[in-house]
Amino acid sequence: TRSGSATRINSQGLIEEVASGQSRLNYPMIDGKVVGCPHHILEPERRNSLSYSEDFSNAYWTKNGTSVVSGFTSPDGTLNAYKLIEDNSNGLHRIYQTSTISASPESSISIYVKYNGRKFVLIRIADSAVGRWYDIENGVLGDSWSATPNDSSIEPMGNGWYRITISHTVSSVARLEMWVSDTESTSAYQGDGTSGIYIYGAQLEQGSYATSYIPTSGSSVQRAADTANGAGNSEVFN
Repeated sequence: TRSGSATRINSQGLIEEVASGQSRLNYPMIDGKVVGCPHHILEPERRNSLSYSEDFSNAYWTKNGTSVVSGFTSPDGTLNAYKLIEDNSNGLHRIYQTSTISASPESSISIYVKYNGRKFVLIRIADSAVGRWYDIENGVLGDSWSATPNDSSIEPMGNGWYRITISHTVSSVARLEMWVSDTESTSAYQGDGTSGIYIYGAQLEQGSYATSYIPTSGSSVQRAADTANGAGNSEVFN
């Protein structure tokens, strides 16, 4: 059981919220498809420090050389994803948000992305000057940016969506900064005014790895630790 907002992957491969006190039966996905039987998610307490995890049109998110348009199908099956579109300037094309992480030795950033004309995405933890490139057309990790993060991953979620993550040591502030680019090694380039990516579900949390998505809409949200009571021994509950 657990209190607070929490999500799982359901049997249709969609992200859905689970009410407090209910077991989170999460279905495994391979190559973006649901396979096999579900498993219980048992995670530690975590907080999504980003106040607007889905509303990228909010002024909370700073856009440089980009704009956003709403109304696209997200990994939860509803029309709440955004299209991040580069402008036609010659420069950086990015979106970012800076949040305070209290006494955190390590932080993790995650966001759901989908190809829409730009295949290369950079996630940068600005205060630590580290980052990772992701090829979201082919679903593979790219090169490090500036310095190599402690950990990073790209996970297919179905329908062309990927969850990309990065984890690294920070001080008291962690800045989620995401760039789109025409090449893996270039950060500034001539935009065409139409290309970009789809984005959904941003998360910044204190910890050495990313946990399941915690939706927010106006303030940070904490998910309490999961517990399993009366589960028997390992032959009953693995």
